[in-house]
Amino acid sequence: MVQENLEPQGSANAESLLLFKEEILLKSQFKKIQVLILAFVMVLSLFAPFASAAEKGSAKNVILLIPDGLGASYMTATRIYKGEELSFERYVKGLMNTWSSNTNVTDSAAAGTAMATGYKADNGKISVTPDGMEPDSILDAARDKGKATGVVATSRVTHATPAVFVAHDSSRGNEVALAQQYINNVDVILGGGQDMFTLEAEGGKQPERNLVQEAIDAGYNYITTKSEMADTSNGKVLGLFAKAAMTYEIDRVDVEQPSLSEMTKYAIDVLSKDQDGFFLMVEGSQIDWAGHANDPVAAIHDTLEFEEAVNEALEFAKKDKETLVVIAGDHETGGLVIGSNVGGYADNIEILKNVKASNIAILETLADNVTIISLANAQEIDGTHYIHIRDAAAQLQADLDYNPSTKLVTINKDDQTVIFDLKKKEVNKKAFDMFLNDSKTKQYINVNDFFELFGYDVAIGTTKDKPELTTAYLAHINNTVSPILGFDLTEEDITTLTSVNWNGRYDLSNTLGKVVSNHAYLSWGTNNHSGVEVPVYAYGVGADQFVGLIDNTELPRIISYLMGTELFDDQDETIKRLEERRTN
Repeated sequence: MVQENLEPQGSANAESLLLFKEEILLKSQFKKIQVLILAFVMVLSLFAPFASAAEKGSAKNVILLIPDGLGASYMTATRIYKGEELSFERYVKGLMNTWSSNTNVTDSAAAGTAMATGYKADNGKISVTPDGMEPDSILDAARDKGKATGVVATSRVTHATPAVFVAHDSSRGNEVALAQQYINNVDVILGGGQDMFTLEAEGGKQPERNLVQEAIDAGYNYITTKSEMADTSNGKVLGLFAKAAMTYEIDRVDVEQPSLSEMTKYAIDVLSKDQDGFFLMVEGSQIDWAGHANDPVAAIHDTLEFEEAVNEALEFAKKDKETLVVIAGDHETGGLVIGSNVGGYADNIEILKNVKASNIAILETLADNVTIISLANAQEIDGTHYIHIRDAAAQLQADLDYNPSTKLVTINKDDQTVIFDLKKKEVNKKAFDMFLNDSKTKQYINVNDFFELFGYDVAIGTTKDKPELTTAYLAHINNTVSPILGFDLTEEDITTLTSVNWNGRYDLSNTLGKVVSNHAYLSWGTNNHSGVEVPVYAYGVGADQFVGLIDNTELPRIISYLMGTELFDDQDETIKRLEERRTN
């Protein structure tokens, strides 16, 4: 009996032990599954911002800031100059294509049209497509939804980038017509360009319409100074703070001309009073102009001021919690490179901290300190200009004495004496480039060589088909320029500057930019735009929708979706496609 009782008991114990082991195994496997699920959830959470769109219409306010012409290398140069990252660099999301409908190197009109309307355009056209369509912009869509709207620029407000958000024209140069489309189409207008809103009879460009008066009659507050901004905080505002463009930030000395950041803060203050929200476009216009001029100092200072404008937008968005801030250049300008053949692997951007003005301002100072010699009666032989020696001395306001028996000409200027031996064609027993005219009555002398004898740097200015405007410019370049630059130019620099056409509108400015850049070990590829992608930054509601590589036509579709304006039939599809692209 004992044995019988033992066997069933032993069998039961074995069975219990087996069940216990199975229970432990199941618990172990369950824990492993829990860990795997937890890990999977954690991985999904990392991609959560990209896996699903922000809620449609969730952005009550949108502030789009466009640093015209700014590429990644501008950010690098400015960061090195500043000594720390720019405030919005941490919000980088991706890159944006910039090509236009007729070329891979866009202009601002076509690039802006894509960013404003979502459609490609030919270079030079303001929100007009190749087939002649005039699509609405995201500013128009915001206005139609009842939101307040604004544009801010440091150029004329009718320049290409601000214009594409407000107006339409087949030519960006037709700013007179563009200006006529602003009143009542946008609530807050701030920047330069008084000339485009005033009558020709008053020094403006409008032949018949006084747009300033029309704006006042339509209920706009018209202001022209920073002080007046403080007195006007509600309603519609037309603020024009310069006759044409405003100044570079580094050259801004007029205390009544507001900075880009001051205009941005003011625009936000006015527009944010609208209970339905607002759309604001802010352009750092002259970053692009500095790039065209290959002017690193003006470019960096305008980029730093643009950063301050972004800070105003970010400060508002962080408090508001219903605002999307987007920063994207329309294209890159100048092909800026951090580095040069001269510098090798070194950089010398630090030297730019000594420079006190833009190229344009430096050249204005130079122009105030040159002596101008007319070469209307000079002769040109194989590109070299020769002037009658008496004419040269007279225009130099020097005393001339001629001894016909010895053929010696003595010229005195500011206690300096130079003696020319016309017979031997020598000066101080050195051969000199001179000749008699065909009638043997006038002695002509090499313009550059002659005036260099009196200590001048000599440059020539010519104008196509107008020989009467040919001019010699006499300067003391280093004495004039080096105090502004904070460093001395080399003889090679002086030769480079005097070798260009000083009558050319941009020749000297662009060349000065290259000379200054060489000292900073920076180089430029062009004085035009380049076709490279530009960085995109975003903060706030829906910011993650800009992650990855997007096309400039997709940018307004994303913004329209987030504002809930339904500007595009395919904007939902665009959001879905971009999400799939990011996650696959």
